[in-house]
Amino acid sequence: MGPEELLAAWHDQQKAFIEFRDLRTRTMIDVLRNVRAEKGAPIKVLDLACGPGSLGTAVMQAIPDSSVVAVDRDPVLLRLGRETNKFDKMQFIDEDIASPNLPDSVGTDFDGVISATALHWLNPDQLAALYLRLGKMMNPGAVFMNCDHLFYDAVTQPYLRKTAEDIRNSFQNEFLAEGALTWAAWWKTALEMPGWQEEAKLWHERWADDRPSIKVNVDFHLSALQAAGFVETAQIYQWFDDRIIFGRISA
Repeated sequence: MGPEELLAAWHDQQKAFIEFRDLRTRTMIDVLRNVRAEKGAPIKVLDLACGPGSLGTAVMQAIPDSSVVAVDRDPVLLRLGRETNKFDKMQFIDEDIASPNLPDSVGTDFDGVISATALHWLNPDQLAALYLRLGKMMNPGAVFMNCDHLFYDAVTQPYLRKTAEDIRNSFQNEFLAEGALTWAAWWKTALEMPGWQEEAKLWHERWADDRPSIKVNVDFHLSALQAAGFVETAQIYQWFDDRIIFGRISA
């Protein structure tokens, strides 16, 4: 399997584990198109925890005169993104998105900051610090969007929690039955890519001490964005517990 085939398998796997992935991507793209129209000039977008660059690629395809900075610390996904990248104005950077050095590594003056199915890996203090940092890295009128599963509470919303899990499992099983790889199977393939031994070694080193994070809800995200200076915040998309959190810097 070559990089292009591995990327295609990544997209199939992601579609299995993220319900209606294309629709939530379209929602973010539509917002960014509006930012581009209002600005009347090319926009600069930051893709946080970009993986192989799926979101950034969607931005470049939809808004060709934009530029994208894609940042992650996963060496395997970064190599996959770089080897399959087809855009001169999309660059990949190896950095921890929770690092205080993020502005120095990726730059500033962003018109949009986006992330997909990644920020749940941050603990609440890291998430709040990231939002504060982003507020100083974005242009007036810039927007932030984070799409992720923000699960229903098991104590106060047990029916919705179980219903969402059951529907998600059914959704996944349909895609897996059609040939999509499981998460574990995809990673086994990626870590055994010929010539990627250094990336695989670094991958194991970086994630050796990885621990589950403390999960937060929609209200936490919105409150943290407001505390960081985002003047307009909302949940702009939801399919059960799959959501998009939105924030906008004052113009």
